[in-house]
Amino acid sequence: MEVEYGGIKASGGKLFIIISLIGTIGGGLWGFFELVKRYEDMEATISEYVAPDLSGFDKRLEVFDTKLTEKLKVSDTKLTEKLNSVNTDISALKELVTAAQETARDMRTDIKNEVNAQHDQIAGIDKRSREDGLETRTAMRNAENEVRDLISATSKRWDDKLTKVDTQIESLDKKLDKKITKALENPLAAMSKTK
Repeated sequence: MEVEYGGIKASGGKLFIIISLIGTIGGGLWGFFELVKRYEDMEATISEYVAPDLSGFDKRLEVFDTKLTEKLKVSDTKLTEKLNSVNTDISALKELVTAAQETARDMRTDIKNEVNAQHDQIAGIDKRSREDGLETRTAMRNAENEVRDLISATSKRWDDKLTKVDTQIESLDKKLDKKITKALENPLAAMSKTK
């Protein structure tokens, strides 16, 4: 199969290479844009994330501690026991708040790491896309050079054939001229005209 466009002919093998390169570039661009979209979606999710405000727990604990201290003025022993119990509960609540804050920090760190990984993947795809573009341009230049060489070789062959035909025509022309001259100079030909 041979396709001609703008005076340049491309055979099946070259056409297959060009179509393959176009498909590779298209696939690379699609993958690149898909990763960019994922990156933007993830960035939007991260920007919408709001860490839980745990400062209210501390205020409530302080208010709770104050109210409890005021109500427990019964006796020193009972008060001490109850305060110890309340302090234990408050310590447990503080540990829960601290654990929740650490979990929130860990989640934020994980999200940042994921965003950085996506960014690295996008940079890698961008680099591969540029390399593929360079390879495609090189292949197209090589194909253009091959087509030019093919056109030049074909033109030279035609010129050679035309020169050969011109030479043969000139040779035949000279032979005919000689035969006509010889026939006209033949004395027998003149006698047959006089009779």
